[in-house]
This record gives sequence, C-alpha cells and structure tokens, in this order.
Amino acid sequence: MKRKLINSFIILSGSTMITKIFSVFNRMMLSRLLNEQGMALHILIIPTLSLCITFAQFSIPSAVFRLISNPKYNNKKVIISAILICLTTCLIITTGIFVFSKIIAVEFLKQEQAYLPLLSLIPFVPLVGISGIIKNYYLGKEDVWDLSIAQLLEEVSRLLFTYIFIRMFIHLPMNILVSIAILSMSVGELTSILYLYYKLHRHIPIYIRPVSYFQDHFIFKDMMNIALPLTGSRLLHSCYNFIEPIILVYILSKMNIDNSQIHLQYAIISGYVISLLITPTFFNNVILRLLLPILNKDIAYNQKYALQKHVLYGVIACFFISLPFTLLFYFFGDYCLQFMYNTTNGYEYLKYMSIPFTLFYLQTPLTATLQALNKNKEMFWMSTLECLIELILLIILTPYYHVLSVAIVMLIGLLTTLILSAYHVYKYVYSQDIY
Repeated sequence: MKRKLINSFIILSGSTMITKIFSVFNRMMLSRLLNEQGMALHILIIPTLSLCITFAQFSIPSAVFRLISNPKYNNKKVIISAILICLTTCLIITTGIFVFSKIIAVEFLKQEQAYLPLLSLIPFVPLVGISGIIKNYYLGKEDVWDLSIAQLLEEVSRLLFTYIFIRMFIHLPMNILVSIAILSMSVGELTSILYLYYKLHRHIPIYIRPVSYFQDHFIFKDMMNIALPLTGSRLLHSCYNFIEPIILVYILSKMNIDNSQIHLQYAIISGYVISLLITPTFFNNVILRLLLPILNKDIAYNQKYALQKHVLYGVIACFFISLPFTLLFYFFGDYCLQFMYNTTNGYEYLKYMSIPFTLFYLQTPLTATLQALNKNKEMFWMSTLECLIELILLIILTPYYHVLSVAIVMLIGLLTTLILSAYHVYKYVYSQDIY
C-alpha cells in the first residue's frame, strides 16, 4: 500500500511538474508574443472563462471521481450519465456566450476588443466538460500513468498551436491574436480527450443510448447529491471572480481613471503576481488527489487516530512545500517576474504577498478532510461568507487602494476560509467521533 502510494505520488508529481513547466512556457511565450495590452485583454477574459466552466461542468467531474471510486457503481452508467448532463449544461452556456458576449465586453468590461476572444470560448466549454469527466474517471481508477500522458499531450499541443498560429498571424489585430491563444486551450483539451477516449474505449466499449441511460434516476440522483453542493461553492467563487474586474472598472472609471490603465494594472496584479504565486500550487493538487482516498478509507473503517495523523501529515507537507517558493518570491521576485513575463512590473506586490500566501497551501489538507467527511454544507457556507467579505471589502477598499485592493481582499478571504476550515476540522476530527 505504501509503495503504491509513493509510486503514485512520484508519477503524479513528476507528470504534473512536466505539464506545469509546459504551461509556464506557454505563459512565457504569450508574454513575449503579445504586448502588455494583449496580455491585459487575455487576463480580462479569464474570470468569464472560469464562470462558464463552473456552470458547464456543474461539478459533474468531481462526482464522477467519487462514484467511480466506489465499487458498487457501474462505470459505464456513471460515465454516460455524466456526459449527458454535461452536454446539456454546455449547450445552455455556449448559447449564453453567443448571445451575451457583446454586452459583457462593451457594457461590463468596458473593452470592445474583448468581444471576439469571448466568442472563442464557445468550443472550449463543451470540450473542457467532457475532458473533466474522462480525467476524473482515470483518477477514480487510480490510473495516473495514462492521465499523466494525456496532460502532457494537452500542454504540448496547446503550446505548438499557440506558437505556430500567433507567429503566422502576428500582423493581425491584437484581439485576433488573443482569440488564437484562447482557441489553443480547445486544441489542448481535444487532444487529451482523443487520447483518453482511445484508452478508455479499449476497456469499456461505449455505445450511447441516451434515453435508457438518462432514465437511470439512481445514478442521476447520486451524482447530483455530490455535484450540487460543490457547484454552489465553486459558483460563488466564479461569480465573484467574474464581477471583480467589473466592479474595479466601474468604481475607478467614476474616479476619472483611464480604462486602459485600469486593465493594465489589473493584469499586473491578477495575471502576473497572483498567477506566479499559484504556479507552484500544483503540488497541492497532487496531495489532494492522494490524500482524499486515504482519508475516505480512514473514515469508512472508523480509524480516528489514523485520520488525525494523516490530516496532520498533510498540513506539515503543504507547509514545507510552500516554504522554498515563499523565500524565492520574497527575495528574488523581480527575477521570477522577468523570467516568466519579461517584465518586473508588480515586484513589490509579489514580495509582500508571498509570505501571507502560504495560507493557500495550508488550506489543501483541510479541504480534503472536509470533503472526505462530506461536510459540503459547511464548505458552502464558508465559501458564501468568504465571497461576501471579499465583495464588501472590494467595494470599500477600491476607492482608496485602487487595483491593489484585489490583492488585499484575496488575502483576507484566504485567512477567513483557513480559520473556519481549521475550526471545523478540529471539531469533527480531533474533538469528537468521526461519525
């Protein structure tokens, strides 16, 4: 068991690190192919992208992971049911993107050039939904090798598409180049889908019979019981991320600050500084994937002391993972920004955010524990409180701290969630029986 866990950790860590390196290369390449205005436009689209993905996926991939991990569920029925639900939500969202992109670009974001990049999200939404389902099937089956290869192929194809087509059409307007960068994500997802489907089809021949599968209410109900609470929490964060730039632009434009300057400063904070801070957190995703099945077994067999030990180990591991990156960003943040984005804009922000950002790493084992305990209701209310606090503080602080308020509010939200999560973990794991 321990040897299998160590092997899985090594494979997941190594493959995730390699794919993350390709992802970093992609960002570095974009920062050099696009100018600062192009990067600002690209970053301005990301909150809308995140909101669309949350609605489209509806946390169905997470439900697939949980159901596939349980031997009593039929794999074929889980996958087909998940795909049918996901395709329905994706159809609604893509229609919404097509209808409302112009309004979002012109009225909300105050950036008419965002219209075409927003339309380029349409193929990505269904592809990322299907991809998430298949990837979580492999996670549930603990097949980390095929999943790792798929992630690598995804990043490589995305990188090649971006480089070839942006270089080919470098003379075109910036909004078209940003649209190409967004379309590259669709190419990456399609590549991983084709590879994983090929592998999956060899083990589970899939012949879609929509009516018979959709009438299987047992699978549908169980899937919704898992997906709905998770969707509520993620939807809150996605909605906040979506309205964050809208609020900034609205308040600061009322203060007679130029919209292009607002977009640029927001890109520095959100796209350069925060993106760089979260780059090493892929280790947290590895720990979450490995820790959650272990915690599930501890709870299933009522092994309270083993559960307590594994939670503590997870917290300690995440802290020591965060330590070298915190020191790197604090002392050499300017070099990191120059290497990643070919600019040192935002260096002071990065330096002073690096230490408190350690809170983000410590949250991972606490979140895994609450998920294993099925404390979805508590997690939802914590997310609600966090988003409300962030929204109120953003409105209050923006007139005084301008775009810097985004960083301040984010750190306060992280601290709020960490304190509440630690309280609930202590309450359910250390101070009472786990049932």
